Amino acid sequence: MKNIKFLFIAFSIFFLSCNNDNDSSQETENQNLTKMYSEIISASMVNTTPCTNPAEWSFTAIGSKSCGGPTGFIAYSLKINVQEFLKKVENYTKAEDAYNKKWGIISTCDMILPPTRVDCVNGRPTLMYSNLEN
Repeated sequence: MKNIKFLFIAFSIFFLSCNNDNDSSQETENQNLTKMYSEIISASMVNTTPCTNPAEWSFTAIGSKSCGGPTGFIAYSLKINVQEFLKKVENYTKAEDAYNKKWGIISTCDMILPPTRVDCVNGRPTLMYSNLEN
């Protein structure tokens, strides 16, 4: 009987330690995604460059919903290394997709319509959406 209790306690400790490792891994991966996103925001120059000419800005899809499709769109300055920036966005989107699949993340399955253009509003790039009624 003592052996069974010992095995049960040993198994419980092993299971709990494995479970904590998974939680820690998920948290670490989530922190890595947050860091990647912050780097993308910085690289886009959206917060550091005044928007005075909408022709100097563009946008791209970013992120991955668990049901498919992007989590949103991000404006970026055309004065940056666009190819490098879009590669960062692609890497982030792939990493978020892998994270969602690995950890069984659930999100809404609504489809996010892309913006039609970027305008400068009060010196900031702003994603604009067409009026569907026109």
